[in-house]
Amino acid sequence: MVPRCEQLGSVDLTTWRVVPGEANHEKEETGVWAIAGGDGDDYSLYVEVLDAERPREVAEFIVDAVTGHAHRLRLEGALAEVERERRRQRAEDDALDPSSPHLVEVAKLAGLVEQVGGIGREFGRDRFHTGREDLDKRLYSQLTQVAATAVAWMESILARTDADADETGDEAVDELGGKAGDKAGDELGDGAGDGALGDARADQVVPR
Repeated sequence: MVPRCEQLGSVDLTTWRVVPGEANHEKEETGVWAIAGGDGDDYSLYVEVLDAERPREVAEFIVDAVTGHAHRLRLEGALAEVERERRRQRAEDDALDPSSPHLVEVAKLAGLVEQVGGIGREFGRDRFHTGREDLDKRLYSQLTQVAATAVAWMESILARTDADADETGDEAVDELGGKAGDKAGDELGDGAGDGALGDARADQVVPR
């Protein structure tokens, strides 16, 4: 059975899963296996893998590739929205941007909690039955702001970590330089001492 294009386009790719074929009641490995899609037991998509030496492995390979691709696309889309929101936050007020390591943690927490509260308010508005699609749009916008603020806070922590690492590196360089200088001084002192000792011995030699 070959699925039609409209079947593939109307079924959530993340719902694809491997199921035993209709004739494979015992779920035998070498029996017929299929790819099913859709919510519930009534499949919106059903494709049996035929003429394969290991039909279950073939079906699992296809499902892993399809669902992995779908998850990756959605993650990339969500992260792109967060990045756009981060640019907007920086442009709006750089001094109060949560990524600033100089902004106190309490202010960052207050901003994040306020945005999380906005998500709750959207659910409160939905008691008037504004519709699923409208609610999803509002929630997506609020969640994007929450995620961007959380990421900005993470950036500020990384900024402090980088600064601490630079300071530690400078201390290590100074310490290494100090040790090298001490060693050079010791060697120079030893060399000067040996030279002085040699001159003293030469003075003590009585010519014949």
